[in-house]
Amino acid sequence: MFKKHRKWLDSFLRNCEKLNRSGHTIKNYRSDLERYIHFYEHFYGSHLNRANAKTIETYKDFLSGSSPRPRKGWRKLLWYRRVKSVPNPLNLGVNSQKRHLSSIKNFYDYLIQSHEDNSKAFGRNPVKSKIHTIKVKDSDIEHTKLLNHRDWDSLDKNLNKVKDRLVAYLLYFGGLRLEELCRLRYSDFSQRTKSLSFIRKGGERHYLKIREFETIFDLLERHKSMASVESEYLFTNKTGAQVSTRAMYAFIKRMLMRAGLSSDLTPHSFRKACATNMYVESKDILMVRNYLNHKDAKVTQTYIEY
Repeated sequence: MFKKHRKWLDSFLRNCEKLNRSGHTIKNYRSDLERYIHFYEHFYGSHLNRANAKTIETYKDFLSGSSPRPRKGWRKLLWYRRVKSVPNPLNLGVNSQKRHLSSIKNFYDYLIQSHEDNSKAFGRNPVKSKIHTIKVKDSDIEHTKLLNHRDWDSLDKNLNKVKDRLVAYLLYFGGLRLEELCRLRYSDFSQRTKSLSFIRKGGERHYLKIREFETIFDLLERHKSMASVESEYLFTNKTGAQVSTRAMYAFIKRMLMRAGLSSDLTPHSFRKACATNMYVESKDILMVRNYLNHKDAKVTQTYIEY
């Protein structure tokens, strides 16, 4: 990879860490962007700031399975020698194409912002006008399965351990995302205000009057007294560091499996259940939006399922 491109990519990924992006998200960013840069260097032989809408259109075709031809002339000869392998068309589904282009769009947004004070290298984002041209059919979307009342009752009866119950209650009544759950600290809870103050997706601190607080706080105290290692985090690995999202995901899937529930249920099914239950009770979409910390109520609507 060209040195300047590697520098820009590393800077972007470090910024993602500062914004508390999950390890899984950063891994996807790295994979998507390294593939794009490999493609760009091989077929264009110039710096990324020279990309335009036509470049992104060509890359979109590449993602869908088309194989563009390298540029003719001296650049072709030079970059064929530098690049170890020729990028192969990916033939991705529509949803995966959107994810790749979204990664590139965010990357260029960051480069534009980071260069605006000392350089005019980056002007417009080449992806902005093109990412929305990929239309996602409903059949292309993998909808999160709802954890309905019957599933919850079955799970609740099978929660025999304090940790299992604490995890399930935080997800079901708090509507937390998986990475938010993994980052929770004991100091985030306030018994006086019966609230939870924690870092949300995007790095912002959110103050939440969490439902079923008394039950959750009681579980929290019992969980802390039973902890095998001393740590500021609720859920840890053997060394006391916060548990990884991958380990927590596997833990929750085993918990669901022991209750005999569908293998299609995921940790995000709890968040969807939280949104649905709150809306059924209140009929207030804005309250649900604020509780889940969504920017737009349209996103909240996609979580509500009768």
